[in-house]
Amino acid sequence: MAKNTSSSAFRKIDVDQYNEDNFREDDPDFGGLGGPDEGEITGLMNNGKHFEALKSVLQNAPLGSKNQQVKDNALNLTLRVLLSIKSSQMDGAIDFLEDPELFDVLMKYVYRGFEIPSEGSSGHLLQWHERVFNRAGVGSIVRVLSDTNRA
Repeated sequence: MAKNTSSSAFRKIDVDQYNEDNFREDDPDFGGLGGPDEGEITGLMNNGKHFEALKSVLQNAPLGSKNQQVKDNALNLTLRVLLSIKSSQMDGAIDFLEDPELFDVLMKYVYRGFEIPSEGSSGHLLQWHERVFNRAGVGSIVRVLSDTNRA
């Protein structure tokens, strides 16, 4: 015999929470993310420590920030660092990064740099793209293009 299904006591899961009209994206708390310190990065670049400047700017990237101004400032600073590194030094800079997650962050900034081309930057960014691709592979491109946290 069939059980009485007019009672909702058999439900263990609240299916209404999955209704599209009620859906709220999780808002993680990124509290202190203010991006890289421009003074520190500029100081490193003035002292000729471009590799350290690149590593620092990528480690402090405000990827989870919702503040577009912070992201734009970090993008401009990162592009300044990337464009200051010569083509002959790119492989050394990529080897200096060590952390595979930083390759993905670098690739995000390369793609963002393609969105706002300036005089001579596109060719330089294409070289960065090639070098990072050779090191990190296709997976880096897929992760960057499918990630919801934009640079």
